[in-house]
Amino acid sequence: MKDREIVERVRDATDLVALVGQAVKLRKQGGAFVGLCPFHSERSPSFQVVPNRGFYHCFGCGKHGDAFAWLMEREGLSFPEALEQLARAAGIEVPRMRERPAAEVDQEARLRGVLETAQGWFERQLEASPQAQDYLRRRGITEAFAKEAGFGLAPDGWEGLVGHLRGLGISPDLAELAGLASRTERGTVIDFLRGRLTIPIHDGRGRLVAFGGRILGDGQPKYMNTRETALFRKGETLFGFQRAKGAARDGLLVVEGYFDVLQLHQSGIAQAVAPLGTALTEEHLKLSARFTKRLILCFDGDAAGRRAMEKSLRLALPLGFDVRLLELPQGEDPDTWCMAVGAEAFRELVRRAPDWTSFVLAHALEGKDLRRVQDRMAAFQDLLEFLPYLPDTPQRRELFASLAHQLQLPRAEVERAVRERRLRAGGGAPAPEASAAHGALDELLRPLVLLAQDAAGRAAVAELPHAWWEGLDGAPLLQAVLDAEGDEDLLPPEALAQLRRLEGERARRDEMAPVPGRAFSRLESAFVHRELQAVNRQLLDPRILGDEALKRRLEDRQVGLLRRKSDLARLLRVPSGAGPSAT
Repeated sequence: MKDREIVERVRDATDLVALVGQAVKLRKQGGAFVGLCPFHSERSPSFQVVPNRGFYHCFGCGKHGDAFAWLMEREGLSFPEALEQLARAAGIEVPRMRERPAAEVDQEARLRGVLETAQGWFERQLEASPQAQDYLRRRGITEAFAKEAGFGLAPDGWEGLVGHLRGLGISPDLAELAGLASRTERGTVIDFLRGRLTIPIHDGRGRLVAFGGRILGDGQPKYMNTRETALFRKGETLFGFQRAKGAARDGLLVVEGYFDVLQLHQSGIAQAVAPLGTALTEEHLKLSARFTKRLILCFDGDAAGRRAMEKSLRLALPLGFDVRLLELPQGEDPDTWCMAVGAEAFRELVRRAPDWTSFVLAHALEGKDLRRVQDRMAAFQDLLEFLPYLPDTPQRRELFASLAHQLQLPRAEVERAVRERRLRAGGGAPAPEASAAHGALDELLRPLVLLAQDAAGRAAVAELPHAWWEGLDGAPLLQAVLDAEGDEDLLPPEALAQLRRLEGERARRDEMAPVPGRAFSRLESAFVHRELQAVNRQLLDPRILGDEALKRRLEDRQVGLLRRKSDLARLLRVPSGAGPSAT
């Protein structure tokens, strides 16, 4: 049987709804099944599985594929691995396909066997140690969860595990290759973990790859991992990920250590993961991105915790992650704080963790008076530690416009400072601002550009406050059309080319002429939303909270914006042509 025939047979034999349904709660809707997308956070379902056509698709984030793509994306499998797994589930025999030399595959199988044997031995040692069991109880770990998590004990001896493995015919050399043993200067092979609680470390597919060890009693280091091996690279492995990936739709909660993750998992907060003795790496983030684009960075409130947070933030922002920041009281960690406040309260803290801009802005403004130029510039300098790492997206430009408004700076100055900082940081030349020719055109500006082509529409658009649209994608094109005042010879060539493309799209879609009132209301509504976000951020500033007059002015502004938001929502609910919004 040809390879293509095997693939088609396995695909046809796979129940895609059942496969996806293991991770997504689906409900039938017509010929499809819909649910919340597992690849990004959303409140209303935009993800669907179409069984009769054999694919899934998310209209929110664009993820799309078949059963093989699902396993490759969700589990990090290669295509042959996905094929083998689905074929096994369907009872279909697949000719053995080896992408790697047989010796290498066999070696990995032997290493996995050694690790599993060691795990069983560690667990038996824990059962025989009241001292280790008492330590777990004091750390808040229940007996049932200790068994579920696979806690064990490496006794305080030189060759306990090595001797046990030797008795089973497993050579010390193989134990060393598995990271379980080390060699002394005299060449003697001894146990790598001694006098420590053992904690199994799994890869994203749930396979045992290494062990962590927590010392019992005094001594340093408190925590250590077994050495890196052919199965284990700490810069590519997140502790707890095999459990967390199923709960990652609402984001991964990144904490610091083994017990932080395990206490949270025991408390039902399954989205917790931790790096293994290293800072968060790009490989960690690529692994996370298969399951979610939201990260909640949880850190201690001391200087070391803040530095770790800042480093992770700079790494995650260029990759397009939605980053939230959860700061704990100084001296607390997720393990102790979860036990202190309770699982539900901790879960609420995670849900309410502020986005990174709100958090960083609040800290940048702390102790500063926005009425003073020096303080506004000092706050901006603090923000410049992070702004250059943002990818060039509409959200970034919206953020820059909001910050410029709050700090009373020209938006162009914000952009210039960010570009210069990025160059100084060695980030290379930043991506150019979207030009009239090649930049994206925000859907809010599309009708305005079309209206501005005739005199009456142009006059109406020109009356709109520039603040409503100047920070949006396509603003240069709209400005060029207004400046040309109907004379196409005055348009830059790139602007004219984009205008022609826009007119062509309109003709192909056979669109009606834009309705000015409705287009203007939608534009103003988006502006009001941005302004509300800016005011809300300012009201989080402790300095402003202490200035009653300034706080009162902001609250009045907030009330006015909320009232206008409600009015605009009511206008936009009126069907086009049926009322004031169709003027």
